[in-house]
Amino acid sequence: MDVKIRLSSKRLNSGRCQVHFHVRTKTGDGKWYGYTLAEPQDTVSEVVNRIRSRFSRAEDKISLHQKVLYHMNEHYREMDDLMIFRAP
Repeated sequence: MDVKIRLSSKRLNSGRCQVHFHVRTKTGDGKWYGYTLAEPQDTVSEVVNRIRSRFSRAEDKISLHQKVLYHMNEHYREMDDLMIFRAP
């Protein structure tokens, strides 16, 4: 899936970075925004690739909805640590 990604970030007290991103698909079928946590050693390209990967999987019919919401009582962590929401 071909997407345009815009990023902003802020450093947390833990040393990690909270990354806020906006994604627009070039096919025009959606605008999305979300958050992810990046480790201090993560590069910008690694974070962008993680986001692109998630949207590529979505193109293969894997839902963008949050699996973590169904595991609130378990110690569950999604591998790519992305929270994605549809923009209004």
